[in-house]
Amino acid sequence: MGETKSLNQERYLILGAGLAGLSCGHHLPGPSCILEKEKIPGGLARSFERKGFTSDFTGHWLHMREPEIRTWIEKLMGEELITVERSASIFSHGIHTPYPFQANTYGLPHDVVADCILGFFAAREQLARGEAGPVKSFEDYIRQRMGDGIADHFMVPYNTKIFTIPPSEMSHEWCERFVPIPKPEDVVKGALSPMGASHGLGYNATFQYPASGGIGRLPQRIYEASQSDIRLGEAAVKINWKQKVVETQSGASFHYTFLVSTLPLPDLIFAMDDIPEPILLAARKLRATSVTYWDVGLAGRNPEDAPHWTYFPEPEFPFYRIGSASAAVPQVAPEGHRSHYVEVSHPRGTDCPHSVEDVLRGLRKAKYLKSDEDPILMHKTTIDCAYVLMDHAYGTARQTIMDYLESVDIHSIGRYGSWTYDSMEGALVQGKETARLLGQQEPRHSAT
Repeated sequence: MGETKSLNQERYLILGAGLAGLSCGHHLPGPSCILEKEKIPGGLARSFERKGFTSDFTGHWLHMREPEIRTWIEKLMGEELITVERSASIFSHGIHTPYPFQANTYGLPHDVVADCILGFFAAREQLARGEAGPVKSFEDYIRQRMGDGIADHFMVPYNTKIFTIPPSEMSHEWCERFVPIPKPEDVVKGALSPMGASHGLGYNATFQYPASGGIGRLPQRIYEASQSDIRLGEAAVKINWKQKVVETQSGASFHYTFLVSTLPLPDLIFAMDDIPEPILLAARKLRATSVTYWDVGLAGRNPEDAPHWTYFPEPEFPFYRIGSASAAVPQVAPEGHRSHYVEVSHPRGTDCPHSVEDVLRGLRKAKYLKSDEDPILMHKTTIDCAYVLMDHAYGTARQTIMDYLESVDIHSIGRYGSWTYDSMEGALVQGKETARLLGQQEPRHSAT
């Protein structure tokens, strides 16, 4: 006789112990089981120590606006959590200007400053006259609200670099929170003085971060306080939605009443049996970028005014952003050292088009490295699913899948589960809100 698999019975089964999954498990009204493929919790909010440098999966800064989430996390983390005022810049035309570009053009070539100011007011006048027309793309949104100068000198080239497709091929509904629109006085003052638009614009003007140990301390604290049954090293590989059974790589089976998934949305669909063809077609339309980044460790402290991260819109630099956790929290680097993460974006499923030599040349050109200086640490990592591409097929395809999943008692949440652009707090909020909804629901689909 063949070996009989044990069948675990779970009302609430959660796939993934990242921030969304951990938050959902914490807030659910009853027991839950979380399956996590890695040996430690946290998903992309994990941290690592290499040669004395603590690093995250690139920049992970915690921005909390929701009072209930803030109260929960601050109580959980206590004095471990510190608040940092953002210092970010744009490097273009050989100089650093403060972030956001659209309100800080002082110091740029005069023709660039003129393009940005005149373009901004021309766009406002066009809107006021009702001549702007409907917004059909992210590029339309940029040009109508900020003007052609800001669009051409920063917003279009930078966003093309990070998303790998031009803003004209992207929808605009997602960006209102994440793309700050300056006021006229911000644009003018930011062109006349380096301190003219010094107040923080955008959702991330301040952020919080653990005093030591990297951002991984956050999911670790949630994990330690969790009442969920968390199975680490248990990867879900197959989902029978009709029988409501999840099979794992180890051969275990879990029967559920409600399934919460934080897997990338198309990956979830491809792991499910007997999916209707329209749903498969919708999943194939969902696109994302991968990000390959290098953790760089260097001798010597950060300069006093070193930005926490810098954007690079110009094509001669292979990376779209360089960040420095040690500029914000010096404890993440050994005494007398500094650290950076250097990010390159490319379409999901493709190889990174730039080599370590390309990156080092770019670092030297941007004066992050001296000509005769070599890193102590140079560690390469690729995040397979990094930025969701909210193109013109995105909205309909995503909604088609979400409606179908809801009908079979599956909730797909988190940045990649909900297939959206979101923050760490957004993942925590999604987990909390999903737990609230599940506490009020009865199953819509019975196992057959």
